[in-house]
Parts: sequence; structure tokens; C-alpha cells
Amino acid sequence: MKDDYSFIAPYYNRLAKMVFGRKLQEAKNCFVSEIEVKKILLIGGGDGMDYREIAKKLHGQYWEKSQSMLELAKGNLSESSLSFHLGEFKPDGSVLFDEVWLHFVLDTMEDQEISNLIAFLRSAIKTNGRLYFVDFFEAKSLWQKGIQEVMLGFFRVFAAHKRKNIPDYEKLFLQDGWVKSEEKNLMKGWVRAQIWSHH
Repeated sequence: MKDDYSFIAPYYNRLAKMVFGRKLQEAKNCFVSEIEVKKILLIGGGDGMDYREIAKKLHGQYWEKSQSMLELAKGNLSESSLSFHLGEFKPDGSVLFDEVWLHFVLDTMEDQEISNLIAFLRSAIKTNGRLYFVDFFEAKSLWQKGIQEVMLGFFRVFAAHKRKNIPDYEKLFLQDGWVKSEEKNLMKGWVRAQIWSHH
């Protein structure tokens, strides 16, 4: 499997901190609760740095498509009880999760890929489980729009991302029968953290 993040993996977290400070980490942690008793499925977690403070409480599975990012995550989350997996997550029905975390990963996917993934997740999550989603939404200011254009262009060049715009996530979730129960807006709604469930 080609690792599109091999070049930027060592610098990714520092670049994100330079541009956004701790806002992205805050979004990833704002709905974290009672995780010591939950089995977590974390997809596209990158280098795992933003989860270090809660690593000891994490158990479940960590999936990442980049070998470089996965190796960094193993080191950053060495105190966790997570099992680490390279590739695309596909449920096999043998393990059900209390929570699925999709943090800044859907913005890299085409609409059909997003639809396929969230449909897969229905069979991986417990009946009363929830999906903790965080991502960039449409930029609100000229500064945000400029940064967003630079980000999208950067990832097309250096990580082979296909998207040129931000997905309409909520439309895709609703089409698949998911229900949003909570939301927190950061950076005037440019970044949003949401909780979804499927009934």
C-alpha cells in the first residue's frame, strides 16, 4: 500500500499546531466521556499525538491508512490498550464498539467513500453506541477561506487527496439514517464536533 503521508507525517502535528493552536485537539476531546469503560474504534487518527493525555483510558482499535502515521501513533499511544491496524477498516461482525471516532478524516474522502464508510459502521457499533465526528465545515471568513484553499491544495499535492471542496457531511449522515444529538462549534463553526447515532 502506497503511503501518501510518508513525507509530511513527521511535520503534520507541528504544522497543525502552528496554524490552529490547540483548537483541533480541543475538538477531538470535547465529547470524551467515560472512555475507560468503552471500546473505541478510532479511524484515521493520524499520529495519535492529540490523544496522548487520555491514552491510558483508551482501549479498542486504531485504524490508519498511512504506515508512517501508524508507527508514530504506536509510540505516542504506547500507554493505551489499543490494537493498531494498517489499512481501511471493514467490519467483520465479531466486534461491536461503544463509540466510533471519525476526527478530521471524512474531509479527505469523496462522497461515495464517505457513504460507504458510514454504512459499514452501522454493523460495527452497538445499538446504543454513538459516532463522535469532528471535521472542517465551510469556512466563515476570508482568512478561513484562504487557509482552507491552501490546505486542500497542500493535501492534493502531498497526500494525493482528491477533494477540492468540503463534503456536505450532514446530508450524507442523514441519508444513511443517522441522527445528530449533540454539537459544539469551534472557530465560529468552521470546525464542528458532533455526536451521531443510528436507530
